[in-house]
Amino acid sequence: MSETSSYEPLGASDQSDPLEQAFTIERMKLALDAGRIGLWDWNLVTGEVLLDERVRALWGLSKDAPANLDVFRAALLHPSDKKRTQEAIVQALDPENVDDYEAEYRVIGQDDKVERWVSVRGRTFFDAGRAVRIVGTARDITWRKHREQHVRTLLRELVHRSKNILAVVQSMSRQTSAGAASVEEYQRKFSARLQALSMAHDLLISQDWRGASMHDLVRAQIAYCLDVGAGEIGEHAHVEGPKIMLKPEAAQNIGLALHELTANALTYGAFSVAGGSISLSWRIEADRFFFVWRESGGPAVAPPPRAGFGHKVLRRLVAQALDGAATLDFLPEGFVWTLSAPTRSIIANYREGG
Repeated sequence: MSETSSYEPLGASDQSDPLEQAFTIERMKLALDAGRIGLWDWNLVTGEVLLDERVRALWGLSKDAPANLDVFRAALLHPSDKKRTQEAIVQALDPENVDDYEAEYRVIGQDDKVERWVSVRGRTFFDAGRAVRIVGTARDITWRKHREQHVRTLLRELVHRSKNILAVVQSMSRQTSAGAASVEEYQRKFSARLQALSMAHDLLISQDWRGASMHDLVRAQIAYCLDVGAGEIGEHAHVEGPKIMLKPEAAQNIGLALHELTANALTYGAFSVAGGSISLSWRIEADRFFFVWRESGGPAVAPPPRAGFGHKVLRRLVAQALDGAATLDFLPEGFVWTLSAPTRSIIANYREGG
């Protein structure tokens, strides 16, 4: 808040009791340390700026480096924050202003070149209507700004993923309805496909949406269709491949493919008869991901008379979503599905050539 009186140092009004003054100073220091708050003092008459050690650390200034408004404006203040910071200073120097000076801006350390967000609060002192001094505090809020940015990013990602999921569900409902012979069949198949999508999302949520384990995804999808525990699928399928974390988009689409493959094997393929077996394998070669689902020991297979939703998922939809290619082979010894896609579309935090 602006004051009409001249500047008076804190504690100067009570010099009668040195012990009490010492306690007051210690209380102030404790409060500043607890809040990790630094102090600054800007003499508007001489232009001198005094900074304590904490503020100098925030600004990346060495102990002997000069500190004045020109250094702050030219070398320390982030270019994108200069205009609004200047506007806040002008307002603080206005004798009609009754509010404290408050601003949040980025500084780029003069010595360490580290960018930090700083929250500054100051109080202006006036003498005969003229601003003569501003004293204030500063603290590092970089962590808070990064958290706010992370939340904004998550919200944008949530909106994007929500739209994507709704589009997938809408397509799933439409395609399932078109191929269903009855309402009961539609409800059964649509519910199972929603569950497959939900399981992929459960895995992603458990990893804060950073990705999903390929092994966990395979176990979850096959175990659900076979109605067994995730640890029991080794009795029904041979699974082989390196440990990888799938991107959310890859987990969602490969999860849907695994559901269709397992459901089809239960109805027509290797899981429909005793003695049938399935092997799943994946590998990475030359920045490309390869996945193979191979059935054996089941009944004779043949291409379906018409392409239902599952056929479209395996033939086209998954490959398109992952910028890859898929093949369906109805071989005498058993059905085979292969997927090939750029590794950048599959693996979380993947770097080309890595």
